[in-house]
Amino acid sequence: MNPNDNDDHEGDIELRENGDNMTEEGTESGPEAKEGPRNGGKDYQGLYQKYIRLAADFENYKKRLAKEKADVVAYGNEELIKALLNVIDNLERALDHADSDEDPKPLIEGVKLVHKQFLSCLEKFGVQFVDASPGEEFDPRLHQAIERVESPDFTPGLIISEMLRGYTLKDRLLRPALVVVSKGPSGAGDTDQGQGGTAAGDVFDLTGGDE
Repeated sequence: MNPNDNDDHEGDIELRENGDNMTEEGTESGPEAKEGPRNGGKDYQGLYQKYIRLAADFENYKKRLAKEKADVVAYGNEELIKALLNVIDNLERALDHADSDEDPKPLIEGVKLVHKQFLSCLEKFGVQFVDASPGEEFDPRLHQAIERVESPDFTPGLIISEMLRGYTLKDRLLRPALVVVSKGPSGAGDTDQGQGGTAAGDVFDLTGGDE
């Protein structure tokens, strides 16, 4: 054999025969080497089983999430309704006394107490009044002008009176307060800054539908 032939294969991995197996020089031989392919198969099976379990867990999670969402929609107001049941109980008691008592004062006092309890219940769940006191500045984010009138007692753009109370739920407006707003003298206030988008003298139905 030509000695130079070894130079041509100097960078090749030398293989040698070891029993029935051909192994790379420097690698382990024997039982551990024989188990290589089998270990790879076991790893694949293990990963596949993990994938199957994860897929099943994810499907179960989606089902639980959908059920919880449906429960929130169906029973989300449960605590509020429970609180309002006490208000209804007191209102029914007041009505029972009204049938048996000729004096209206106890009934009036009872209704006032029920009204106070009802408002307290709403406040507990984050419901607040929109401030629309006479003299307050008109705010189109919270108020809706149903009429604009001249008033010697109010400068233009101030609330004269509240026709229907407005409410907020935490930081969200549930219903704007319907108010009467002062305007400038005729001819000068018809360009009324466009507050609330209501032309001077316009009147809205207080019993209208949802905003």
